Amino acid sequence: MKIGRVFPDLLRGLGTAASVEDGLRLTVRRLVRLTSADGGALRFQPPRGPAMIVVATGRGGPALEAGLRALVTAPRDGARKSNGARERGPRANGQPVVRRAALGAPRRPVGEIALSGSPRALGRLALPGGFGRELGAAIEQVWRLQQHTLRITVLNEITRLLVSGDSLEDVFRSFAGGLVRLVAFDSLSVRLVDTERGEFEVIAVLAGSDSLVTPADGRLPLEGTLLARVVSVGAPVRVDDLDSPGVPEDSRRLLTEHGYRSALLVPLVSGGGAFGAITLASRRLSAFDDADVEVTTDLARPLASAIEQRRLLDESRRRAEELAALYTTSQLITARLDVASVLDRISRAVTALIGSTGCGIGLLEPTTGRLVHAAAHGFKSEEWRGLALPVGEGIIGQCAQTGVAIRVDDVRTDARSARRDVDEQEGIRSMLCVPLRGAGTLLGVISAFTTRPAAFSSHHQRVLEAFAEQAGIAVQNAKLFEESLKRTRETRALFEAGRAVTASLDPQRTIRVIMEQARTVLGVASCGIMILDPAKHELRLLASLDLPDNLASQVRIAEGEGITGRAVRDLRVRQSADVLNDPRVKYRNLPQASGLRAMMAAPLRLGDRAIGAILVFHRHVHQFTAAEEDLLLALADQAAIAIDHARLYEGLEVMVADRTRELDRQKRFVEVVLETLPLGVFVLDPALRIVRANREGSRTLGCDPATREPFTSVVAPDRVCAVETFLSQALFTHEVARCEEEWAVAGETKRFRLTTAPLPEGEDGAVHLVLLVEDITLAKQLERQMLLTERLTTAGRLAAGVAHELNNPLATIAGCAESLQSRLKEGALAGRAELADFPSYLGLIEEEAYRCKEITSSLLQFVREPGGRRTPTDVNTVVLKTIELLTHQNRYAQGSFVTELDEGLPEITANEGQLRQVCLGLASNALDAMDGRGRLTIRTRRSRREIEIEFEDEGPGIPDEVAARIWDPFFTTKPPGQGTGLGLAIAQGIVADHGGRIEMQTHVGKGSIFRVVLPA
Repeated sequence: MKIGRVFPDLLRGLGTAASVEDGLRLTVRRLVRLTSADGGALRFQPPRGPAMIVVATGRGGPALEAGLRALVTAPRDGARKSNGARERGPRANGQPVVRRAALGAPRRPVGEIALSGSPRALGRLALPGGFGRELGAAIEQVWRLQQHTLRITVLNEITRLLVSGDSLEDVFRSFAGGLVRLVAFDSLSVRLVDTERGEFEVIAVLAGSDSLVTPADGRLPLEGTLLARVVSVGAPVRVDDLDSPGVPEDSRRLLTEHGYRSALLVPLVSGGGAFGAITLASRRLSAFDDADVEVTTDLARPLASAIEQRRLLDESRRRAEELAALYTTSQLITARLDVASVLDRISRAVTALIGSTGCGIGLLEPTTGRLVHAAAHGFKSEEWRGLALPVGEGIIGQCAQTGVAIRVDDVRTDARSARRDVDEQEGIRSMLCVPLRGAGTLLGVISAFTTRPAAFSSHHQRVLEAFAEQAGIAVQNAKLFEESLKRTRETRALFEAGRAVTASLDPQRTIRVIMEQARTVLGVASCGIMILDPAKHELRLLASLDLPDNLASQVRIAEGEGITGRAVRDLRVRQSADVLNDPRVKYRNLPQASGLRAMMAAPLRLGDRAIGAILVFHRHVHQFTAAEEDLLLALADQAAIAIDHARLYEGLEVMVADRTRELDRQKRFVEVVLETLPLGVFVLDPALRIVRANREGSRTLGCDPATREPFTSVVAPDRVCAVETFLSQALFTHEVARCEEEWAVAGETKRFRLTTAPLPEGEDGAVHLVLLVEDITLAKQLERQMLLTERLTTAGRLAAGVAHELNNPLATIAGCAESLQSRLKEGALAGRAELADFPSYLGLIEEEAYRCKEITSSLLQFVREPGGRRTPTDVNTVVLKTIELLTHQNRYAQGSFVTELDEGLPEITANEGQLRQVCLGLASNALDAMDGRGRLTIRTRRSRREIEIEFEDEGPGIPDEVAARIWDPFFTTKPPGQGTGLGLAIAQGIVADHGGRIEMQTHVGKGSIFRVVLPA
């Protein structure tokens, strides 16, 4: 048959095999079969990666396989080989013939194929012209198709992560696992750029044994690096030789000091440009080609999207926390708590807002000009809590002096740090200080710190500055609240009105109440409120107590114009004792028509800006006092907050509704988790009654939580006292405690691990106890089984050592006997009569020595670690090898073996060494039960989808009281020194691991049958 006619059949395996290597192996086998060759070998060198070598032999042995493998591995030196492709002996009709052919185009071969056979097969082994070229092209095409398929698969896996809830670390791990299947590298890292500081951070080293991060903080300067080049051009950068002149010195030093020779950097790109890069490094020169660049670039796109998506998610979460903190601050403003409580809540809110380790608030003492910490959160030492610094000293003092926020990336290197010893004691690395103002006056400084360098960004600074504005109002209001206790009834009435005003979320009603309270408290004739349009910088009249709506809509005052405009521009109270004679007044006709003469305007302030002004009028010429100015300014602050709250409330309503739904979802999630936990969870009241239990707890201990029965009622009577003492002590000490107890549940003895944790006081004021009940019966059994297995392994290794040592003297005895036999045939000793019996004796010695060596070799084969690999195994062969090993033991010399083996049994997938160990143990037990003199019948057969190995002895059988314990480790009925009690326990474990079971039938006085059942 010509090969050209069956060429398509040869190639069919390439397209259907699971891998290229499997397809090559199938192709060689078919070619050997078609040409009737003794064997064949094929080497394929793909464009990337190591060479693939497959060998198939028809009638040859291991020597032929090794020769063919060496033939295609070595360079070509002729078509005929006399060595390497030979079988165990020379052929009668000459040496074997070898035919070799290059695969692929002659100028660009991709491998080689070789066939070996007898000279008679010369004609069949002749390969037609073009065969190697076409076969090589087909193999290379299949390889490229497989690489393309793998690339698409990996890309789909990484793209799937975009919609998954996996963490960023899991995303990186999945990306590295996919890329390593397509590109060869020694190290992979993901680097993100901090454009604000001109640095980059290595956030993950996903492959390779050496980290590319040299500084302790994991941050490196961006300027003058390969990463800077990648970010600037937004395209991959490949370096074939890191010693080349064009490589920046910093990047060369960082990579070459770890032994890397070449590198590839692929940008991570989002809508705003490149924000980082994937860095691959290799210890080989020119390790990466254009295909590697293309593959890595394709996979980098979904990775960049995943990073950006999680960044946006973190940003959204952070913004929600910021809004929550700002909302909390607003509550502080309206709550009018004492100053100490307000400061403590502000310091704690800062920590939650920007993720700092701690926060301190230093208030300015006007009399001494010092900043004294009035509140501190997250500090360890009392020095920080009681810190006092003059204005202008240290970082905090300079912030108070300049009134400008100060952000320090590392206080260890900042010369402005005044108390470096305290900073070191606290472990402070980064600090952010912003001035705390209230009513335009410096009240103090808010100082946030962390133990990480460069932890605060400009965004954190802006957030804290905005927060400080609200906090300043909160502190100012708290101070006003304390001062209000000393004021007159009029002042107290004003603040009561302010509380009523801020309690309303209706803007129209709020404005009306503000104006009425201002008229009542200050005793004025009229009041109005003007709102600033920030786009036009123009004030318009929003409401008035007595001005008609048609006139109110016509009032417009530019910022900085008139009394009101100046008040808004200057953020100060402005007044006019007589508006009719004051040139600053713009609409002089309006108060004149209403009979109004004096006016005062106070800005509606939010932080350092004004959103409008409140105006009051007297019917007579009047000079407003400083107290009246303060009262109106305080009322204006309340009005500004109330108006701003009314604006914010619409947005907060949506946020609160979303938060409420999220809390409900989390509550349902926690309930589902508790019900699906594989642990029993119980809640006990102070009387140790079961208040609640999850599904697993009720199932494990068989209790009903609805009955509120005592927990001790589900405990065995003999363990009630111990368990009750343990639970009572845990309830009393309020500490987490653990213990292990054992009792019977539903007739089965089980071991439990009990873990208690106290619950805070509930609605009834009582402390409850959470009890976790974990069934560790199986874990304890497995632990004991592991110890037994370890002891058995040690014994096996000892036996192997003894057998190995016996082989050496046995070989010496056999060699000496053989030498003496040769001497007896030499010279004068050859015919001596007295030495006539020596040859037979020496032959017997040699024969018995080799027999002993065979026995020890069998023992070595038995005790040798079989490993965990499972291969197709012939059950009958295992049985025969077991019998062969037992026949060499003298104690079983009088026993007989009868085999009834099913020759049609299929092979099973098993560990042959472990299966042989099971058969040897069961057969030895059967022979020992018959004192080594009975008949042991071993049968094999197939029953439906199972394979059975049956051992039937003629022993005395097993009594019922013994039969119940034969599977227990270390239980034996043999005399001391003749058994360990581990055989059946280990055999049962091996069979169970193979998905089978051991069945036992016994009749006292008649014998026993042990049956090993394995899946076919």
